[in-house]
Amino acid sequence: MTDYYLLAGRLFIALMYVLSGINKLVFFSHGLEEVEAKKLPFPRLALSCTIAVQLVCGLAIMAGYQTVIASVLLAIFTLATAVVFYDFWNQQGTQRTLFLTGFLEHISIIGGFVILIASGPGRFAVHP
Repeated sequence: MTDYYLLAGRLFIALMYVLSGINKLVFFSHGLEEVEAKKLPFPRLALSCTIAVQLVCGLAIMAGYQTVIASVLLAIFTLATAVVFYDFWNQQGTQRTLFLTGFLEHISIIGGFVILIASGPGRFAVHP
């Protein structure tokens, strides 16, 4: 059963990234506004790299291909996203609570990647 759970876990954790990458690709200008609002350098490049990481790593995890590398990259990406987009320490009141929740959700997702890194993809995976 463990292999089935690992497959389900890989699909669930990667789905958000794949769908987000597709959404950013289709609605590039909306994603660009979001990146520009945070005053990140080279916003087009930053968004393009985001899309590439989300799609390539998300699909790799779903397939069980290079799962450890893809999980490490998405964990780093998720941490960077949490720090940049959920800066609860700069917020007050209700906004602080909302940002803290978003930050902690991202940290929890990183926990899922750590488990996946430790366990590997399981038997139902495309191996190099």
